[in-house]
Amino acid sequence: MKNVKAVILAAGEGTRMKSPLSKLIHHVYYQSLVEFPARACIESGIGETIVVVGYQADKVRGILGEKFTYVYQKKRLGTGDALRQAIPLLRSFKGELVVLPADAPFITSSVLIELVGQHRKTKPAATVLTALLSDPGYYGRVIRNGYLGIKKIVESKDANPEEIEVKEINSGVYCFDTQKLLPLLSQLSCNNMKKEYYLTEVISLFNQKGFGVEALRVDDPTIALGVNTRKDFKRVIQIMKEKR
Repeated sequence: MKNVKAVILAAGEGTRMKSPLSKLIHHVYYQSLVEFPARACIESGIGETIVVVGYQADKVRGILGEKFTYVYQKKRLGTGDALRQAIPLLRSFKGELVVLPADAPFITSSVLIELVGQHRKTKPAATVLTALLSDPGYYGRVIRNGYLGIKKIVESKDANPEEIEVKEINSGVYCFDTQKLLPLLSQLSCNNMKKEYYLTEVISLFNQKGFGVEALRVDDPTIALGVNTRKDFKRVIQIMKEKR
């Protein structure tokens, strides 16, 4: 894909895995978790992939190798702050920016190509990859303002009783208009339960500025699944076993 860059957010500690090792290093069928989204970026033809590292950074870099550009998040202050670390490498970039989590084992090159393709057709400020889950659990809820439009994304811990009942979830995978995104990263707040800078807040900020935000909802909800706990990890292994 021409004129596309990606940022993989791989700095978090993954404390809910209750392991001394970063969750990104854990193996799923002879491959570390972080390698799945990294491979998807390469196979999709994205020009440059930037990896934001932090916790056990050397181990993550050792697994991924020299095909990627690395930036370091010194303090783990949330996904929004993680993406801020890549701003110096993106200031002059005019194309689309794909942002994705490092614990997304079911993201493939075809999904990324479809996401960028839809974004280019309708040209919103952001296109968010979403899915419907019968039990959304800790995933952020997608609050719509229309058929395609997204008003905001609410983290589960910050959702009100009505919002927590929403079944459409945020996968953490986005395609952004880079130059519309970058100025908003400095406007992120940490007024939430975790006192972190959430990347999801840019969706509300886009709406406040009158920029469109749309969704690409996948038919297969497993595509949107991430890994935060040991239970999640076991579920991923089971799903991959069934897909083989």
